[in-house]
Amino acid sequence: MFNLRGAVSFFVFDPVDSNTIYANSIGLFKSIDKGISWSLVYPSPEKVVGLVSKGDHAQEKIVTKDRTESSVLALAVDPANSEKLFAVIKSDGLTALFISNDGGLHWKKERDLEDGIQNVFIRPLSPINDRTIFVTGKNSVFVRKDGIWKRNSVPSGVKYVTNYSAGYNSTEDKFIIYAISGKGYFNATKELLGIFYSEDGGETWENRQGGLLRLNEEGAAAPEWRSISTCRDNPEVVYVSFNNLTIDKQTEAIGVAKSQDYGQTWELSWIDQFSNGKSFPAANFHGGWLNERFGPGWGENPFAIGVAPTNPNIVYTTDFGRTIKTTDGGKNWQQVYSNKLENGGWRSKGLQVTTGYGIVFDPFDQKHVFLLNTDTGLMESFDGGESWESATRNNGIPAQWINSTYWLVFDPDIAGRVWAVMSGTHDLPRPKMWRTGGIGNFKGGILFSENAGRTWTSVSNQLGEAAFTHIVLDEDSDPDQRILYACAFGKGVYKSVDGGQSWQLKNKGIRGNEPFAWRIERRKQDGVLFLIQSRRSEDGSIGNEDDGALYRSDDNAETWQEVKMPSGVNAPTSLIIDAFDSKHFLLSAWGRKTDGKFSPDQGGEIYLSHDEGKTWSNVLVEDQHIHDLSYDPRNKTYYACGFNGSAYRSVDGGRSWIRIKGYNFKWGKRVEIDPNDPNKIFIITFGGGVWHGPAKGTQQTIEDIKTPKLAY
Repeated sequence: MFNLRGAVSFFVFDPVDSNTIYANSIGLFKSIDKGISWSLVYPSPEKVVGLVSKGDHAQEKIVTKDRTESSVLALAVDPANSEKLFAVIKSDGLTALFISNDGGLHWKKERDLEDGIQNVFIRPLSPINDRTIFVTGKNSVFVRKDGIWKRNSVPSGVKYVTNYSAGYNSTEDKFIIYAISGKGYFNATKELLGIFYSEDGGETWENRQGGLLRLNEEGAAAPEWRSISTCRDNPEVVYVSFNNLTIDKQTEAIGVAKSQDYGQTWELSWIDQFSNGKSFPAANFHGGWLNERFGPGWGENPFAIGVAPTNPNIVYTTDFGRTIKTTDGGKNWQQVYSNKLENGGWRSKGLQVTTGYGIVFDPFDQKHVFLLNTDTGLMESFDGGESWESATRNNGIPAQWINSTYWLVFDPDIAGRVWAVMSGTHDLPRPKMWRTGGIGNFKGGILFSENAGRTWTSVSNQLGEAAFTHIVLDEDSDPDQRILYACAFGKGVYKSVDGGQSWQLKNKGIRGNEPFAWRIERRKQDGVLFLIQSRRSEDGSIGNEDDGALYRSDDNAETWQEVKMPSGVNAPTSLIIDAFDSKHFLLSAWGRKTDGKFSPDQGGEIYLSHDEGKTWSNVLVEDQHIHDLSYDPRNKTYYACGFNGSAYRSVDGGRSWIRIKGYNFKWGKRVEIDPNDPNKIFIITFGGGVWHGPAKGTQQTIEDIKTPKLAY
């Protein structure tokens, strides 16, 4: 895995040099060693003065000397000359085609374009010094032929083309452009449905969806065409991802359709079916733990399809969580993201897109491990984390809570006894989760098991539904009458004095009618409780009722008193109290918005207090988006992780921090210690699975980005 400081929107492979790849992220990057290392191409590295990180997902932006906000929308490499690049670039709201003759070192504007450009295609056998170019967009197709530009319209009646693909048939000397439109995942508005074909650069279009529509039940709702892809050198072969195809009155289907005659006729190559509340995976679809646990509806049909440029039988697809391939033209489809171990669970191949909150080892069985996941719910391992399987199937967990497990705690004295908090709402405490709908519809609760999670019972029915995000066990309490504390995001803090069988709300002193109770830290030395309340606002304001807060309770949650946070901080995320010094606190925080498109978030970072939070000092200034802190008492090492592509360690009580080399995923959540090896750690991520490796990092690691201003 490599990290280019943001999501990659497209790849382009050099058709002349197989070692060279382009990837577009926060800028356009180039690799000349098959992806091992990357250098910035656009904007020019000489113009870069720094980076800023902003917002909910710590989105990074390149800052240039002229403060221009630019992005590359599409790129093509000349089929005969690696040095010649064609790029559509949007700069401060204006879009244009630029050409480089020196591999991206210098650019010259060719012409202005409208917004919404998606692709640049080059006719392979057009004159080398005067290429025929097709620039496709949601509303039009721009064509340059014989040095003259022409704007062609999208198919009649279409307002928004969602996806294009193109290829060249050298035998027939035809350059084919395909386009799809319609209401669906990428276009929520009413739109004309179509799978369109053009062999004249968009001057004329023919809708070739008829063969597929004939498979749709008469009178049924229109299906969705989600993505389309053809073979560069064999465009007669084309694949379309479809959804909501009603094949009979009781059955809807999703999957991939294939045509071998330019879309004139179609066959359903991969067809998952849904009927009477049940799902039926395609008979020619093989393997994968997501299908095994959730059926084909979890991943859905492909968002993107990639056909090998020289072989139409080799195809890869991606969806909500799976990567699928065929090497026989769709006769068979095989997942490529995981392996099933013999007599075990599933193991990732490294192509992992899951999100988690933590890892918890059973204190009575170190081979038994829980992984607290989002979207796939609680996972379980019986071989020490070597392989995993779902821990939410038919075992008492309410269906509406399965999505996310936020926390889990074992009783250290009673084998098999465990509590967990789960919710149907994922990704808390990110503001996107309440930005539009508030917290009124959040689902979730508290669960209890006496057999190490084989079966579960809800113990929070009296409280109603809520997104519970944390649970803490008072280990000094009577094992027969355990005291527990739980956070309900939007409701507050609940306490149980009978092992979770009943609960009381304990919000006295906590601000707000809907307190975003996120985490509780219990000080081991004296049992004092500290509560992290998440920030509600995301507009950059501070000093108002929407601020997050840090509280303490000296009377077992009966009352709470606010603890003064560092100046400028209003979004605490976690608190760690030193195991050997009860006044030694470390606090992590999330930055808040500042004015200016290139102004970084402020008020995040990590802070140290030696006096229980009366005074604070900033100890990590370069990272504004720290999600979690953790601690290994075996070697007195602190860990931190967040959304800026780094995890850190501190061996001096948090006074200084060292980046852990070798870990490089953009969005990190939490570092967990490996109880079996103090020299190893787990790193939980937001969308990159779980990483396991040396706690001190790997110093010989080659960093992904070579460009100095963007390198870690």
